[in-house]
Amino acid sequence: YAVGRYHEAGVERASRQSFADWERGTPPRANPASPTSTRVVHIVDRPKAVQSTIYMGLPVIDPSSPDYVPLLVTNALLGGSFGSRITSNIRERKGYTYSPFSTVSSRFRDAYWAEVADVTTNVTGAALTEILHEIDSLRTVPPSAEELRGIQNYLAGTFVLQNSSRAGIISILQMVDLHGLGDDYLTGFVRRVHAVTPADVQRIARTYLTPDKMTIVVVGDRAVIADQLKPFGSVAP
Repeated sequence: YAVGRYHEAGVERASRQSFADWERGTPPRANPASPTSTRVVHIVDRPKAVQSTIYMGLPVIDPSSPDYVPLLVTNALLGGSFGSRITSNIRERKGYTYSPFSTVSSRFRDAYWAEVADVTTNVTGAALTEILHEIDSLRTVPPSAEELRGIQNYLAGTFVLQNSSRAGIISILQMVDLHGLGDDYLTGFVRRVHAVTPADVQRIARTYLTPDKMTIVVVGDRAVIADQLKPFGSVAP
């Protein structure tokens, strides 16, 4: 990849001359993972920790799926933006944490969704209750058109900003090539974001963000948090 202001023919000529004698190597082997997830709680003990670090999530669809962009919209509304539901709940209203976030992390034909939060030790269980409440709420009732519109504008705007630098352009081109998405992913991304409906968001949440399949990992003081975590599933030894 070459991105920037340059003499196109000259850069191409120099590149071909520099790499002309390279021999083609062995093609990379595609060996995508086949992850599974069940509701279980893992505690990584950190005695006397004043905070607990929560990771909870499950495998989801990768960028080759037509549901991927709707999943990105759903994630941004649920926990993946500063004005998202989970952030508004456990940061702004409850004061349990400073910077929670959710993410969709993808590799070739593999991806996962996760919510991450550092919370005060004595509200570890309460924070999980609120996170699951927001997931269940979105699975039960679609968001309003107004709430969704704000998230769509946010995603469309950040997409443009992220791809306004040389590094950003290279990153998105690599992502498109890795997943075989084609140029339409770039030219049609904003249009597809704005095409997502409230019903689509609810459908995505119900289809892919299944609470009873989410694995929960907590790093914290086991002596304080173990009992708090019992309502959320069997605690692994």
